[in-house]
Amino acid sequence: MGRIAALRMHLAFAMMAWAAISACPASAGEVSAKAAVEKTEVYIGESFAFQVQIEGHDAPEKPDVSGIKDFAVEDLGGQQNSSSSITIVNGQMTRNERKGYIFNYRLTPKREGDLTVPSIPTKAGGKAVATQPVLVRAQKPAETADFKLRMELSEEKCYVGQPVALTVTWYIGKDVEGFEFNLPVLIDERFGSADVEVRIDPAKRGNYLRVPIGGGEAVGEKGRGSLDGKDYLTLRFQKALIPKATGEISIPQGTVACNAVVGHKGRSSRDPFFDDFFNDDFLFGKRKQAVYKKFVIPSNEPKLKVLALPTEGQPAGFAGLVGRYTMSASATPTTVRVGDPITLTVKVGGAAYLKNVELPPLDEQPALSRDFKIPSEMAPGKIEDGAKVFTQTIRAKHAGVKAIPPIELAYFDADKGSYAVARSEPIPLAVNAARVVTAGDAEGQAVAGTVKNELEAWSAGIAHNYEDLSVISDQAYGPAAWVRSPAWWALLGIPPLFYAAMLTFYSVARRRSADPAAREARLAHGELAKALRKTRSRADPQTVRGAVLEALRLYLGRKLRIPPGSLTLSDVRQRLLEGGAAENDIEELKRIFDECEASRYAGVDAGGDPAEIPDRALALARKLEQSLK
Repeated sequence: MGRIAALRMHLAFAMMAWAAISACPASAGEVSAKAAVEKTEVYIGESFAFQVQIEGHDAPEKPDVSGIKDFAVEDLGGQQNSSSSITIVNGQMTRNERKGYIFNYRLTPKREGDLTVPSIPTKAGGKAVATQPVLVRAQKPAETADFKLRMELSEEKCYVGQPVALTVTWYIGKDVEGFEFNLPVLIDERFGSADVEVRIDPAKRGNYLRVPIGGGEAVGEKGRGSLDGKDYLTLRFQKALIPKATGEISIPQGTVACNAVVGHKGRSSRDPFFDDFFNDDFLFGKRKQAVYKKFVIPSNEPKLKVLALPTEGQPAGFAGLVGRYTMSASATPTTVRVGDPITLTVKVGGAAYLKNVELPPLDEQPALSRDFKIPSEMAPGKIEDGAKVFTQTIRAKHAGVKAIPPIELAYFDADKGSYAVARSEPIPLAVNAARVVTAGDAEGQAVAGTVKNELEAWSAGIAHNYEDLSVISDQAYGPAAWVRSPAWWALLGIPPLFYAAMLTFYSVARRRSADPAAREARLAHGELAKALRKTRSRADPQTVRGAVLEALRLYLGRKLRIPPGSLTLSDVRQRLLEGGAAENDIEELKRIFDECEASRYAGVDAGGDPAEIPDRALALARKLEQSLK
């Protein structure tokens, strides 16, 4: 969901919650439940806010929304909706309390017509309660000459488990503010989905933006295109679909909702959209005099024929991978003793989509498990330079091992229509026998000559151990001795000192707990410095920039007391200026954000020296610390 759409949804929830407070008596009453909706007339594919409002109890059970069939349901969590107040009239004090709780959801209609959100049951305080049904009218979205939405598949025919690229293109003919995509196929049980790696051109970095879709996002690219003889500006992104069911499948219709400029008040009606599409204000325009209208644009419904995988010729260890894959492996060290750890690195490549690729357990490969000890658990793989990399520690069982055998990965080759096995090359090893460890090895010293164990007599016999009474000192005991004893005074002073220390600690802890956000703000710079130090040990430029970006977001969120989430520069610019930050420091922050975001979403080096990024970020944070005090 776009920023404007997200803001609209949060505002809708707040207004609905305020309406619930205003409509209820101040004092606590019986437990009840009520449904509230943001609007009752929507388009298919247009999301709206829905709340289950509980009155009379602040810890109800989670409602059962399984009865909602005509809407896609997204759970957005809940919060308490309680309040208390004190009124004094003629010296008589009255305390007013009300308890409540609100569950928030986002509903999206699946079909046209008069749809009913059924009664939603729940329990509060041991009592069963339910909301009233709500009628919502869903209209069919209509395509216009100014807006069109198209979905295209990279394949018309595929096999179960074979990734297929879904390309979504939005053709835009008017200036817009805010947008919201809804792609039901991404939650369709007949498909799995995965992100598509986008290689960002550093020279066109400003043409990319994040496109939120449901609980995830995609990297969209702005451009230009023609459709049906008309020129448009475009926003295009991709997702990978992985079919789970066979048959002729029609991809469910998607939609994009937006507010478009249809006129202006007190100014020329010239449409500036094509002039500033590539400016930063695209999709988030600030033209206060513009007149907007809501549009919901439907997509086409492409078809995909999904074939079942053949059962004949299926190799052992086949785990459902479809496509074409390559395998390579390396090991270090290659000269070891029996039982020494060997780090085995396996790379799987060759396919466009590798996120869902998992390496079969190495302990199930007979040639490898015969000569090596292999842990049953393996670290998850990570994608690097177009391959998914897995690492595992193995140990040779005996000195006769000459090589690490090929690692095998069974898959179905969709192009050839047959099964195949990708194999790595064997890795030569030199395995020496383990040396027996002696007591001398354990002590770290050699034993020279013969050790004598004979007992020798003490030549002087039994040594005397006697002293006279002159060594005895006066050990008087009593109050007078106590007063003269430093230990007595120390013991006497410990209880009040301990009490004072505990009182100070309690007071400090109480002040800090009263404002935890202030404590987080004070510690934000130290946490940032710690996180940035860790990034210096990472060699991958993309990983370094991604870690710096997340550390900066967390720092700014804590320092400015706003949720870090997917925080962007536009979210914090005004607060930084109000806090006294210099304009050139904000520009440096923008440069760091742009470079890190481009590298994160591109999957490749976005330019510049990644080793300098942590130092630049830390130097900038020091300046902001001085400005924001």
